[in-house]
Amino acid sequence: MRVQRAVDHFLSWAATTIASGGGVACEAADRVVSLLAVPPEPGAVLGESNPVLAARPFMCRHLPAALAATPTSLAEAFTVLEPHLRWRQRDLPGLVGCYADAPVLGEMGLQQRSGLMSGISLLAPHATYPDHQHPPEEIYLALSGGEWWNTETPWHAPGPGGIVHNPPGILHAMRGTTVPLLAIWFLLPSSVDTTASAT
Repeated sequence: MRVQRAVDHFLSWAATTIASGGGVACEAADRVVSLLAVPPEPGAVLGESNPVLAARPFMCRHLPAALAATPTSLAEAFTVLEPHLRWRQRDLPGLVGCYADAPVLGEMGLQQRSGLMSGISLLAPHATYPDHQHPPEEIYLALSGGEWWNTETPWHAPGPGGIVHNPPGILHAMRGTTVPLLAIWFLLPSSVDTTASAT
């Protein structure tokens, strides 16, 4: 149950931080918090039966610098979670050796919760994740530094613990600054019956 406890602890911290964020992302943030309150779906937790995970990709050399810029309570929760993550180096055009991610919630993640998908993104200093778009609405919780942009919002730095909202289908991007960008993202299911979480 170590994986389960590590995921629950980290997501509880993330939910508390998102709930206190408010701002323009308030409605979407509230939906994320509601979905995180739903217990994980029953079944095996990935990584529980096979604790030997693949070696970390080279990109993970940036984790110490990112965690040094992360609030202490979150850095501690992430440090407990991180050994269970399945990191993938993603050599996207213009990002060779500069980006890695790890799923947290969803079919490839460590848990499943009410159709909510999430993962950790790690982006090297001064690297830019290119403009892209996807149908699901998205919430980012910045763990370290970094800047975000979409067609409705100019480049901005929410700071560690800050929230970024990308409406459904919007073109958006992110970039590292003098420190690596470390963040958790949540992709919301298209329709959610929040009353179901109470049963």
